[in-house]
Amino acid sequence: MTPAHISLKALTARAFLMRITRMALGALAGLALVLGVSLGLSLSLNLSPSSSLSLGLPVPPGCGLALGPNLASASASASANTGGLTADQILDKMKDNASLTGTGTATIELITENKRGQQRSNKLRVFRKEDPDGTEKQLLEYLSPADVAGTKFLSIKKEGQDSQMWLFLPALGRERRIAGAASKDKFMGTDFTYEEIGNASSYRDDYKAVRLPDETLDARKAYVLKLTPKQKSDYSFVKIWVWQDEFIPLRIEFYNLDNKLKKLLTNTDLSKNNKGEWQPNTITMSDVLGGTKTIIKLLETKEGNVSDDYFTMRYLRR
Repeated sequence: MTPAHISLKALTARAFLMRITRMALGALAGLALVLGVSLGLSLSLNLSPSSSLSLGLPVPPGCGLALGPNLASASASASANTGGLTADQILDKMKDNASLTGTGTATIELITENKRGQQRSNKLRVFRKEDPDGTEKQLLEYLSPADVAGTKFLSIKKEGQDSQMWLFLPALGRERRIAGAASKDKFMGTDFTYEEIGNASSYRDDYKAVRLPDETLDARKAYVLKLTPKQKSDYSFVKIWVWQDEFIPLRIEFYNLDNKLKKLLTNTDLSKNNKGEWQPNTITMSDVLGGTKTIIKLLETKEGNVSDDYFTMRYLRR
């Protein structure tokens, strides 16, 4: 079984989570695991304003969790509740907490689980860089197990343009461009799509959000949002539970065109990092109908400059 990808956007404590969430919201709105999610998690690397790296989002295409949509940037225009924040304002606050900016590296464990409950663990290294012009670059490289070591996934997204994505498989000795219908395929045996992992969608443009009545989830008060795609999509709608205290997405449900729950993204094992910020330490994307699961765990992060050499065809083919 092949490994999965993580859209590392969430390397900021909660940013990582947000990124996965973002990826997830993309196709499915679909880990790019940082994985990848993309869910998003789309995982995606992300630096906080204080420039520290930690585990943080989306979602799935990440939403991030490519891991990723920018779930936080999904379009929202109405509020179902009286008083309080509107759906737009809640999404904006999520965006502030998981901005898709930053440069750094991370090492993650990506676990895939089949219908029989059998798991396979993959170790990946993630490189992420954002240029001054807003161009986002991300490279995922499989370190183990041996049969997938050297597999790489490169995505480059310029502002206002679709993501450019390439997958390099050592066994073939060449890269493959991921575009068109192929972007909706599952990434390396995970429950995230290439689209979600590569952050190929703009949720601000593609989704309309409304606020539903608040709920309590795992003893935490949560805002509940419903996102509906404005154009043709594989999903009829997406529901998101956002922790009111920290504006971290706790749960994201993806419903197919028959209005049946198809995928579920959860961010659990929350704790404070050394900066006192809350962050999820485990991101899980479940294919409810398919019976499979993808789990992302952040092992190590490092902030600092990343060479442009990592985001080239030359390095991809190494």
